[in-house]
Amino acid sequence: MNILIVTAMFPPIQTGTSFYSRNIAQTLYSQGHHIVVATVKNTEACTENFPFPVHRLRALHFKAKNYFKHLRISSVYISNYKNLLKITKENDIEVVLLVNHYLDIAFPAIYVSRKLKKPLYISVGTQMQSLNPFKNKILRVLDRVICGSLIFPFCKNIISWDAEINRYIREVQSKKIAKKSIIIPFGVNGDMSQFDNHYHDYSLTGQIIGVGAIISQRDYLFQLKVFKELLKDFPSLKLKIIGHIYIHTPLKLADELNIRGNVEFIGELPHEDVIREMKNSTIHWMMLSGKYVGLGTATIEAMLLGIPSVSNVPENLFGKPILHNMENYIYTDGFNIEETAEEIAFIIRNQGIREKIGQGGRKFVQENMNWDKVANEMIVLFENKI
Repeated sequence: MNILIVTAMFPPIQTGTSFYSRNIAQTLYSQGHHIVVATVKNTEACTENFPFPVHRLRALHFKAKNYFKHLRISSVYISNYKNLLKITKENDIEVVLLVNHYLDIAFPAIYVSRKLKKPLYISVGTQMQSLNPFKNKILRVLDRVICGSLIFPFCKNIISWDAEINRYIREVQSKKIAKKSIIIPFGVNGDMSQFDNHYHDYSLTGQIIGVGAIISQRDYLFQLKVFKELLKDFPSLKLKIIGHIYIHTPLKLADELNIRGNVEFIGELPHEDVIREMKNSTIHWMMLSGKYVGLGTATIEAMLLGIPSVSNVPENLFGKPILHNMENYIYTDGFNIEETAEEIAFIIRNQGIREKIGQGGRKFVQENMNWDKVANEMIVLFENKI
């Protein structure tokens, strides 16, 4: 099948959406499909080589400090519509897959789909939400008006990465749009076999790690408050947070709690350095703070490494209860500080429990979140078999 993948996020950009775009392209290509990627130009040079063509469209780059590091506007260039149309024709594209819906590269993708009568599928991995009630209401209205009127009506299906995104679409969009949403999970970043030779050292008890940009929906405030309680029993314990710092609220809280000596805010690191830090950790902990939560690329990688992972995602995150608290992950509601601290303290003290949960999480990812399975489900969808 000839597939055009349109995405604003692609290497060298280091985000979950970028990894998703690259991985689904590489997997579909490895399965024998003809893949073409269209993304936007980046000032940074991409060091990766791809076996399929990657076309980079013109874009205006706005560095929106503390908000959106990778904002690029591409729809203002008429040449982008013409170039994408040419690419689609020359490669005899059968299906257009747009990765995420909220950036303006959606409009050239829609244009090509409509002009050439090619089915458009939109893969959605992000909810537009804010912890501020007023801002959240505005975002929901904008999402429904803009995406619900100008983007989603032109797609055949919406591929929701998990049940929380599916719930978001059903609650924000119209019933007609919501009916288009189906759940197809995403997979671990890169080749899963890269983790095969690693067996985690469960004797490690000195470090909790969190990976993910510090934003209002991932503010680490709950983790810091729980960590303060953990230091009473484990005074030498370290909390290391890796990710671009968009907001400074958690840094201020760490100062207020007088725990900065045990907490490190590392900032963004190369992927191989992140994996190295994970391997030296006792527990991985990443959770979202908004109404809709998700597992996240980093959590999946940690689970695949066999590291016990704490999250506030529900057990039915992928539409059925295949996640199980204290079996393949550690659930927290994100509200009860003392209860969560007690549970994590219990886990730190019990190496056998850590190993059981870590290996359970690894098996979960291997069986449910590998890219071949994701790609196979997509092809079934594209071939109108579901």
